[in-house]
Amino acid sequence: MEDFKLIAVKCKSCDSGLTVEMNDSIVYCSSCGNGWEIVNDELVPMEVNFAAPLVKGDGELVYKGFWLVDAFVKIHSRDSSGGWISNLFGGANKTEGDVKFYVPAFWMPIESAKNIGVNYTLKNAVPSPQKYNVKMTGFNFSKEDAKKIAEFLFLSIEAEKNDTIRNISYDINVKSYQVLGVPFYKQPNGRLKDAVLGIEVA
Repeated sequence: MEDFKLIAVKCKSCDSGLTVEMNDSIVYCSSCGNGWEIVNDELVPMEVNFAAPLVKGDGELVYKGFWLVDAFVKIHSRDSSGGWISNLFGGANKTEGDVKFYVPAFWMPIESAKNIGVNYTLKNAVPSPQKYNVKMTGFNFSKEDAKKIAEFLFLSIEAEKNDTIRNISYDINVKSYQVLGVPFYKQPNGRLKDAVLGIEVA
């Protein structure tokens, strides 16, 4: 049997120790403010910014990771009954445009991920993220996961419109990925409540 070794992970910019949880794909150095993506056990630079708390709440304030997926979305055709209005591209009946998908990168039930992801995406909840020297934990999903979840959020938004959709043809072309730390309050019931829109997740 091979020996199991624990290796201390240090920031490549300032040599400070980094907190890495099991299955983390992103780590953030709160000492120097640099983010890193873990790729094949190597640290690759990744832009990391944070949302400011806007909603007051009780409990410990913690920062959890989101992927910001900047994409160009084009709807080629949409077969449905009843009228529809696009609220994704910033204008009625527009069928293409740039969209910033907010994809939760830590585990939660699918309905919670859908609820907070759709609300953040439609409202562009954090248009001007900032740099903070805070700890961010629980970054479980990779870029590949983020792209799939962004597509799920897009289809959820389309499915919840007033018309009855029968078929849709579309393309989602990802232009870039960024990381966003979102503040949450730890609730007495064990759930998390985000400090930007006030949405509670399991």
